[in-house]
Amino acid sequence: MSLIRLRSATDRTRALSILGIAAGIFLVTAGVFASNDWFPKTDGLTGKKTGWFGRELPKYATSAWNPFPPPSPTPQLSKEYVYAGSRLLAVEDANAVAAPPADIAVWRASDGYWYVKGQTGSQQTFFSWGGTGDVPMPGDFDGDGKTDFCVYRASDNNWYIYPSDGSGWYAISYGASGDVPVTGDFDGDGKTDVGVYRLDTGTGTYTWYIRRSSDSNTFSAGFGVTSDLPAPADYDGDGLADLAVFRPGDQAFYINRSSDGQSYGAYIGQTGTHTVSSDFDGDGKADPAIFKSSTAYWYVLQSTDGSLVSTQWGASGDTPVHNDYDLDGKTDLATFNNAATALWWIRRSSDGSTRYDYWGTTGDIPVPAFYRR
Repeated sequence: MSLIRLRSATDRTRALSILGIAAGIFLVTAGVFASNDWFPKTDGLTGKKTGWFGRELPKYATSAWNPFPPPSPTPQLSKEYVYAGSRLLAVEDANAVAAPPADIAVWRASDGYWYVKGQTGSQQTFFSWGGTGDVPMPGDFDGDGKTDFCVYRASDNNWYIYPSDGSGWYAISYGASGDVPVTGDFDGDGKTDVGVYRLDTGTGTYTWYIRRSSDSNTFSAGFGVTSDLPAPADYDGDGLADLAVFRPGDQAFYINRSSDGQSYGAYIGQTGTHTVSSDFDGDGKADPAIFKSSTAYWYVLQSTDGSLVSTQWGASGDTPVHNDYDLDGKTDLATFNNAATALWWIRRSSDGSTRYDYWGTTGDIPVPAFYRR
């Protein structure tokens, strides 16, 4: 800073005069502002805040002198769960603890035990639930992101569910003799709904009966004919499972979109022993797909570009156990050989590498899912 030396008394007098005039102008201006209530203030009685010239400030202002609140720090995303039909995807930031991918698991009808292999973030679990004659139907019935143990018992048409939180089992009576059990999130509430696929032998057509978890009411619709295989999945990516069937005679899927109620066909050009529709290309929509057990060929009609991709993966007689085993948002091709070796053969979609696991024994039913115990 530089200092200016006043050379004479006259200079000092002139400077004092200028300061006096400036002070006078300031006092007059302050008086005008005060008399017109133009200064910022906060009313002690009402809490109302006003700024310069009596302008009212927003409610979020931190003070009458600062009309804008300080910027809040950007919240750090830990984990966001996104549902696509009955399938759960986890999107996480770099600092979050990674959620475990799908667990390898089998159900043994002879003793009713579920054997979950476990991995990092999901512990090995053995649990007795069900028995001979039951059909294992795992699903997230309570919407907590963890798969619950469930069996469908055709002898009494009951669904027996044991929630992941260990709160105690319960039963849902739903179905009739001869029904085929089906599951999926048909109402979009993030919970698995129970349902049945019922053939009317008189007309040769199928009717779907779905018990919505959101209100416990039944939704029913006719869709399918004799020889069709049920294949419910979220084909349009709206978060609701769609009614769908595969018709071997036509070598095509027929799908009723939940988003607009319209039906359409998806030609595969092959027959298969298993419907394996799932999100193989990672766009949030299920791709119509079949697995031919005799040749171990997978035929996937990709929703991203409409192309048909055929891949041989597994061995003749294998059971498809497709799921997201590397948690990259894409379903991996995988098979289970329960004839002798109980070999799980998984092709990771994230890097194309192969994962081998031995889990189970002859006669076990594979039930891979996001158990996350």
